[in-house]
Amino acid sequence: MRFAKEMAFYSAYHQEKRNVLIHVLGVPTITFTLFVVLSRFSLFEYNGFHVSASLVFTLAVLGYYYTLDVVFAFVATLVFGGLFVTSEWITAQLPATTAWTIFGLGQVIGWGAQFYGHFIFEKSRPALFDNLFQALVSAPLFVVADVFFELGYRLDLKAAVDNELKARGVWKDFSHKAA
Repeated sequence: MRFAKEMAFYSAYHQEKRNVLIHVLGVPTITFTLFVVLSRFSLFEYNGFHVSASLVFTLAVLGYYYTLDVVFAFVATLVFGGLFVTSEWITAQLPATTAWTIFGLGQVIGWGAQFYGHFIFEKSRPALFDNLFQALVSAPLFVVADVFFELGYRLDLKAAVDNELKARGVWKDFSHKAA
């Protein structure tokens, strides 16, 4: 199963629950602030509609998500679509300095929290050092999947991811630690 294989790379770096929770908050923060900056760049206008770099990026990434898993992609469309719309509004309503400040703060907080989670809880370096595409493009979809798994949904898919981790020899057992 393609999704399980793709997510196994990400999950190899995200198995400790506190680190996963940090990513559930940090990844959308990073994504949102990236949307804010990309919204500042108008690529062209079509029938009076401003087409930003953020819109093109969002559509391309969501299209990729639908090739991996339709259910998770649909939820990602709702969540990240809302972040995209908010970022476009911020760009239209607020001065450029505000957008750049939101971007800077969100990136520092989002990445800082994730690095903390990796080094303190996971005891390993972030996936971004090994695969930038996974870290920047795939991570939001995998965070959606992590939430589903934590809520007890799609556990057959979680088992497939866990089996892939075990087959690769990167499974970690954090069950003995307090969450």
